[in-house]
Amino acid sequence: IESRPVMEVDEYNQRLLESFQIMSAVNSQPDFAEFVYLESRNPRGIQNFYDLLFAIRNKRIIEFRHFKYKDQSITSRKVHPYALKESKDRWYLIALDTKDQKLKAFGLDRISDLTVNKAGFKLQEKFNLKEHFKNAFGIMNLEEDPVKVVIRSTKEQAEYIKSSPLHHSQQIQKETDKSVDFVYDLFPTYDFIQEILSFGKQAKVIEPKSLAEKIKETLTESIRQYNDFAPEQ
Repeated sequence: IESRPVMEVDEYNQRLLESFQIMSAVNSQPDFAEFVYLESRNPRGIQNFYDLLFAIRNKRIIEFRHFKYKDQSITSRKVHPYALKESKDRWYLIALDTKDQKLKAFGLDRISDLTVNKAGFKLQEKFNLKEHFKNAFGIMNLEEDPVKVVIRSTKEQAEYIKSSPLHHSQQIQKETDKSVDFVYDLFPTYDFIQEILSFGKQAKVIEPKSLAEKIKETLTESIRQYNDFAPEQ
């Protein structure tokens, strides 16, 4: 029987350990469940987590079917698994696609018919997950050069952003009685734009201008959808 991977304690699995500690505390006393409420989310794909960890640790080639939400297509993939990454309560497999030799992210909820091959692979170079995603936000990494991003938020929203930074590069550039300017060094991916939009009127992009325009276009399109909305009779 092949040995399974032993996880080491570091910043990447700290959240897993925190979740385990919370669940252990809840389960240790039956009545704790009456006072602790968790969101009832059951993301798909978690059943493959253990086998994926095994394949990553032992450098095994894996094959699976991947469902693409955008065009509803299903493709067969053969990849070299490098790591697992969590973003927005979803887990992703970071792997080298053997078809085009590109590093990609595959949502575990879109993976089916997983097979761990006996054949192994060799890393062409030392892969560092932290280094790979240092300029990214969320799961997307376009390997573009980072840019300076400044977001101005209300004082109220700023407290939430301070207590839970959006990115490791977050710094306070300016603070007044009415607002706080946060500065970031990253590439503004789709995930980052969605995060900014989630703040609504509590925050806006100051720079770069191109990002501010993109946010404005998205909001304009959203307003147009509501203007065209006709309630069912």
